[in-house]
Amino acid sequence: MSTLCAAGAAGELHFRAEGSAGARAKLLIVTMRTSAVTMGLGAELSGKEPSIPALGISKAAGRQVLLAMQKDKKLTASCWKRKGSVFGDLLSEAFTGVLAVALVAVGAWYGVEDLRRPGTAEEDAQRQSETVSVEESAGLHFVLFGSLLLTVLYFFMKYLIYLLLFLFASGAVSTTCVLLEPAFASCFPALRAKKACTLPDVVVNVLGVEKEQTWTEVLSELVGLVLAVCFLIFRNDDDIGWALQDIIAIMFLLTLQRTVRLPNLKVGTLLLICTFFFDIFWVFISPVIFKKSVMIEVATGGGTGQSVPMVLKIPALDGELPGQFKILGLGDIAIPGLLISLLLRHDLVKRHRRCAGYFLAGVIGYAVGLLATFVSLYLMQHGQPALLFLVPGTLVPTCIIALRKGELKDLWAANYGPEPLEGDVEKQS
Repeated sequence: MSTLCAAGAAGELHFRAEGSAGARAKLLIVTMRTSAVTMGLGAELSGKEPSIPALGISKAAGRQVLLAMQKDKKLTASCWKRKGSVFGDLLSEAFTGVLAVALVAVGAWYGVEDLRRPGTAEEDAQRQSETVSVEESAGLHFVLFGSLLLTVLYFFMKYLIYLLLFLFASGAVSTTCVLLEPAFASCFPALRAKKACTLPDVVVNVLGVEKEQTWTEVLSELVGLVLAVCFLIFRNDDDIGWALQDIIAIMFLLTLQRTVRLPNLKVGTLLLICTFFFDIFWVFISPVIFKKSVMIEVATGGGTGQSVPMVLKIPALDGELPGQFKILGLGDIAIPGLLISLLLRHDLVKRHRRCAGYFLAGVIGYAVGLLATFVSLYLMQHGQPALLFLVPGTLVPTCIIALRKGELKDLWAANYGPEPLEGDVEKQS
């Protein structure tokens, strides 16, 4: 290890060895993050072996090296290759899978609160006004808009990454209000009736909150604002950044399950099939056109040194270096989750027994699809389009059960949108 130390933020590093002097050079790189830096040759040197011995260490370790060098100019260090733990890797994948399945199930249960806990006519009307029904063309619109967005992000990620971070953080305010405001209103009912302030239109549009604010809304939004600011400040901290991101992501997923509703199986099938082919194209086929997998490049930040927040991040438990994470895209939870919510709503309306209904089968199918994703990821050692396994894992058992019950036609053409259902529907709690 040499006494030369270059300190600074490091992302993707390019090494070029020129002449014998370059071949003899030694470099110690100290990153500004707690995680290890990934080093490699640039595209122009692909296929060649680096001739510059280089070692990347964390900021904390670099501080210790500098202090030691002040006492002794000749510093000797030893390095060895760390071996990952197969058990730890399985544990990380298992935790990620359990969290995803739990979010799908809990999100669906939360999304049918209007059936489980019917309120007054005014409360039911408020719930209906907050709910959006997915249209038949949503799948096509998702493919077109999603493809455009991925392409733009692929080419301009270094410029747009901070916009994504801001939008993600601002979403924490509105989702926190949706989730926490009812709790504050229950604890402090007098505050819900008191008007606190009127927000400017620009704040309403940016944060997605109500213009006329009650005190319970203000309290919940303050919690969201604190969470958003903490995320923006500590997002690159490998100790707490991932936890803050996951908290916001979980609130987003729960809010989506509550406010977005599939009206029937026909719309759900169209949406899932479109996203099925969308995922396959941008993971497996896009490298033929763009030389790289666009989906994987965007999901990992595209070499910007910043992590795209639209994923769940779980710290690796397999003995890897600090800062290594298992990730799962939010879309892999949100899209199948909408179908699971529809199945639970249908079970409650039709008064199916829980063990014989659609909901349990859908959750089990989702878990099996997720397991297939992890197995494929392990075998191929390459990012996988999770919806390739999750879509058939949820749609196939749904259709089989519907055929056996003779309800496929009813479920296919049902109307579980935000409009009130005709007739009296017995609601279960």
